[in-house]
Amino acid sequence: MVRTRLLLTACVLAQGLAAQTKPNIILISLDQCQADRLHSYGNPRETSPNLDRMAKEGVRFSRFYSASPWTSPSYSSMMTSQYPSRHGVTIFFPKDVEAQSPSAVMLAEWLKQHGYQTAAFVNNSVAGHNITARGFDEYDEGQLRPPSITERKGLQNPEYQAPAVTQRIVRWLDRKHEKPFFLFLLYFEPHSPYNPPPEHDLFKGGPYANETNTGWDLKSGRLFRWADLGDKNAIDRMTQLYDGKIHYVDSYVGQVIQKLRDSGLQKNTIVLLTSDHGEMLYSHPEDFLTFDHRSLYDPVMHVPGILWGAGVPRGKTSQALVTHIDIAPTFLSLAGLPSKPGSQGESLVPVIRGLKEKVRDYLFGEQDILVPLRSVRDERYKLIVNERTGARQLFDNRSDPGEHNDIAAKEPAVVARLSSVLTKWRAANEPPAAQRDAKWRKLAAQGSPVLIVDEVTTGAHLQLHGGGWKMADEPANYLGGCFWTPAARPGEPERAAVWRSDNPLLGRYRISIWYGKLPASQAATDAAYTVKAKGGDKVFHIDQTKNTGGWRELGVFEDPLHVSLTNRANGPVIVDAVKFERIP
Repeated sequence: MVRTRLLLTACVLAQGLAAQTKPNIILISLDQCQADRLHSYGNPRETSPNLDRMAKEGVRFSRFYSASPWTSPSYSSMMTSQYPSRHGVTIFFPKDVEAQSPSAVMLAEWLKQHGYQTAAFVNNSVAGHNITARGFDEYDEGQLRPPSITERKGLQNPEYQAPAVTQRIVRWLDRKHEKPFFLFLLYFEPHSPYNPPPEHDLFKGGPYANETNTGWDLKSGRLFRWADLGDKNAIDRMTQLYDGKIHYVDSYVGQVIQKLRDSGLQKNTIVLLTSDHGEMLYSHPEDFLTFDHRSLYDPVMHVPGILWGAGVPRGKTSQALVTHIDIAPTFLSLAGLPSKPGSQGESLVPVIRGLKEKVRDYLFGEQDILVPLRSVRDERYKLIVNERTGARQLFDNRSDPGEHNDIAAKEPAVVARLSSVLTKWRAANEPPAAQRDAKWRKLAAQGSPVLIVDEVTTGAHLQLHGGGWKMADEPANYLGGCFWTPAARPGEPERAAVWRSDNPLLGRYRISIWYGKLPASQAATDAAYTVKAKGGDKVFHIDQTKNTGGWRELGVFEDPLHVSLTNRANGPVIVDAVKFERIP
């Protein structure tokens, strides 16, 4: 009996010692951080001294891509090691609805099963409790949790910002930890608005050097409204501010990394730094604006990937195609733990140890909000498919890394090859369309009944096509501001505005429009609005000189797609607000 007890005690001690030797794991994400704006990824501005040092002391993945261009599916992919179509978080979920499939095993759950203490500091409610919380012993969501990050009070909540959360993180690291830990740190910065404190606004210059961007209201948002209209100086200033915001959050990540060094935790801690998605920065204004992050172009898909810490080679750069779903397998492999059930990703350990140059031949991207898109890339080419229209774009990422020259017509064989790869992948990963739509309709019934799509202030859902747009600020305009353009002249190209909703509008919706006034011009009396729905289009000719400054109902429509307005009119047309109201 004594011998048995001694053996049991020895086993317990051995298990405890083994647990002590497991590495701590930290996943850091900087929200909305485009890789190419980091100095170590090619930005000539020294935006990221602390991240650059991490890259020099670890492994930098130069071709690290997001699984999706926006927050919820990207963080879900990090935590499940699954593409969005597999884990199912592809649209905005009501915050009281569990987003993850019950069968999806989360990274925190798996590490907890293998003896880890788990904690998260999450400063973006779109990645909050119903997206990433499962499996965490401690979950800090900005302490004073706002209903939505897009609400002004939420943005002003200091508990959501880097200084306050870094203090809480450092205090957490100061605690005594009996077990190895998994720590998930989601910094809200450099997410819009681009509002670095003056001491981090280091790159300013040009005609708008004194302009700032502190929010989405018309007064503080006028800089990005100018940029939306193609003002190059405004775009330059917005980029300066974005770079300053990166420098700002870099300083706080640096404090966390220095804490690991000073405390000795560095010797047994592995850190991976990335982002949920990048930022458009007006690189493709013909399709998307800046912080809508609803496209699959590389400015929004290319994100940092820096691995640092215990057992990680120093000063290595990998050209392998990697993505969010590879994070969990890599952590588990470095920790000597078994693979997580349901993972689709690959461990990057063979790459960082020089055993392989790559872990896959193809990478995929998905987008179901605003405009449904799919993409596939290989070492050289990338194909983007618009699911709604069937349009295909092909880019040569070697000669055209900015993806400005569509070569689909010139390379039909490449389009055919990649289309075949994408079709097979979708068949293996995506649920049947009817099953997906049924799920979305159920979610639509649970969501908010009213969605106002104004976006003169936020620039996410309103797309302006063609040049020559102007701004007007009048009390009668929705929130005080609008865009407008003169009527098209004979032979002149048409200009158009399109209001698009994030989530698919499935069911019956009452659609209303709002238009205000122009300061010195007579508006059109036959402004042509078109409601595009799955059942067909309906055109309305509206007299914009009447019933100004209020909502005007166009009708009730089944499964609407978007509302558009052209300048084929007898006078200037006003682009203001649109409201979609779901009818149960």
